[in-house]
Amino acid sequence: MKQCLGCGSVLQTENEALRGFAKDLSNDYCQSCFRLRHYRDFKRVKAKVNDGDTLAFIEGFKGHVIWVLDIMHLNQSLHPGLIRTLRHKDVVLVVNKRDLLSKTMSNGKLTQSIMQALKGTDISLSEILFVSALKKDSLKPLIPYLEDAPCAFVGCVNAGKSSVLNKLLGQDDLSVSPVASTTADVMHIENEFYDVYDTPGLSTETILSDKLSDEALVLLSPQKEIKPVVFQLYEKQTLIIGNIGAITITPKKTVNVISYIPTALKRVKPDRMEANLALDHDLMIENPKYRKRTWPHDLKAMDIEIFDIGFVTIQGDCIEVETYMDEAAELVYRKAMI
Repeated sequence: MKQCLGCGSVLQTENEALRGFAKDLSNDYCQSCFRLRHYRDFKRVKAKVNDGDTLAFIEGFKGHVIWVLDIMHLNQSLHPGLIRTLRHKDVVLVVNKRDLLSKTMSNGKLTQSIMQALKGTDISLSEILFVSALKKDSLKPLIPYLEDAPCAFVGCVNAGKSSVLNKLLGQDDLSVSPVASTTADVMHIENEFYDVYDTPGLSTETILSDKLSDEALVLLSPQKEIKPVVFQLYEKQTLIIGNIGAITITPKKTVNVISYIPTALKRVKPDRMEANLALDHDLMIENPKYRKRTWPHDLKAMDIEIFDIGFVTIQGDCIEVETYMDEAAELVYRKAMI
């Protein structure tokens, strides 16, 4: 049984419509991964992954568990099944995409936010490492773990497990794309130095990414530091996020809203919200259906994280914070991470 080197699918030649199709079993990659590698074609690379199988593998794994967490999507990375499975495991937390946030932000502050999010989970961390899958030097602290015992790289979809492994091992075999579930099955990578496993990303049960185009997914997967955009609000105003939705804030005095979303937000008067959502934007979904929600505003600094999109920080006293988002959007309210 031969697996695709890119995604782990079992190679087959019988049905082009099924996962793992290759024109010849002597090929190292399935057709989907071949097209991804050579033509950046994301359309067929998404796999149907059974989270239960992945969690069962992690449960039975003996060795270091390298948990790759996407700092740009902190709460989205906290998959409940993974949290349960990581209890009583030897866990190294690898905080990926650190380079997308400003260097002026301290790792200490980010660590506090992560530990607050993990409070009550009973997960014992051997170490917290801040890395970038694009910078090999940042991954050097992982080498002693790889030299010591077998390592399994785990985490949610699009956290960057395959990217980290490619850079760490000095290869580009593992398929990487902004499409969720590119890795289809557990992949065992063994050489004379290391014994590692790449696992499929665990689903966070959001369907918003399914409604985004390939172009939008690329926009939401930046490769360099996100420059936060600050809006100063003196009166009730609305921030438009493509046609996905909007955030309306009523300040008591002056409120700063800082966007850590990779695409531009547009500020409008609340009565112009629906008209602006109907316009063409860089970030678009088909047939949005909106849901209105109000949020607590008792914190001096709060975040609203939008799964698959990013987060905004609201600083200052508010009378009301309201979102008007596509019903597929999953939102989380939390104490400001930064």
